[in-house]
Amino acid sequence: MMYVPLQPENSPPASSTCRKLKYFWLFLGFFAFFGAYFYFYGDIKYSIVVDEKIVNFTGVEDFIPPFVDFDHGFFVAPDKKLLGCGIPKSMSQLMSNIMCFLYDENQYLAQHNSLNDTWTTERKCLEEDQFLNPTFELLNDPDLVRFAFIRDPIHRFISLYLDKCIYTKSCYNCGTNMACFVQRIYETLNRIKSNRRRLHEASSIEQHVAPLSWYCNFNENIKKYSLLMMGADLEERRSSILHLANILKRQGFSEKTVEKIQNDALGGETAHSTHKSSHRLEAERQVREDPVIRDLLHKIYFFDYVVFPFKRDQLDTKYQTDFWKTPNF
Repeated sequence: MMYVPLQPENSPPASSTCRKLKYFWLFLGFFAFFGAYFYFYGDIKYSIVVDEKIVNFTGVEDFIPPFVDFDHGFFVAPDKKLLGCGIPKSMSQLMSNIMCFLYDENQYLAQHNSLNDTWTTERKCLEEDQFLNPTFELLNDPDLVRFAFIRDPIHRFISLYLDKCIYTKSCYNCGTNMACFVQRIYETLNRIKSNRRRLHEASSIEQHVAPLSWYCNFNENIKKYSLLMMGADLEERRSSILHLANILKRQGFSEKTVEKIQNDALGGETAHSTHKSSHRLEAERQVREDPVIRDLLHKIYFFDYVVFPFKRDQLDTKYQTDFWKTPNF
């Protein structure tokens, strides 16, 4: 005799129940897929503050977004409540040297260090935890002063290209091919931006290619920073170093200390400074004339020109204008 289980009275047929379960799981899978897609890739409209107004940028699906929490690079003189943030290829060596000197002047001078030292020079400060890692209490101290050197993004890229592709040959296996290099940068940053909801552990080359707005915890604290524009132009450098001198005086550093920093910062260059080289002239020509390189550089670094007060005269005409729409509030 075969045993056949009885269906409860008024219950739907088994085949009907299976179909409903099938549709339920299909719907759930569809919903989960698109939920995940929009979570990671759906932010195709960026809203940031420009001139104290919230601006929505549309039509920038393939641009690298601003304010990814990426890398910090803090240097601290805790006794004077001063924090400097070093951004690679934006006078980061000068920043490190200045802050190391301010952290412990006697130790710095005893090692015969100079503000024009390179990263190969041994510096005790870089082994000190309290120099590299500000405490929670210091970061939340209202008297803490923050500053960072910022550099025109395209000039910064050219310096990066010369350093990585011409001199140190660590160029994503692109040799000296600038178009290849900038394409690899774009692809790398696109992968990183998809993980922007958690801090990314950056490799050495990634630390150098990211937009300025990805550093220094700018996504939360940009208004707390004094931003000092530094480049090859002597007048720009002089203005920024004077601004820094005023900051240091307000934080209680001696006139002798401030004067040394002013003189050394304006009087010397680090060993692999590139702004006078013939290689640089060729790199500048490629950036001006190659449409593929220009298109990718706009997609990578455009928002740095919006977030920070850089001139946009070397960008393509469209990006020199305020092409975005400002909503009414």
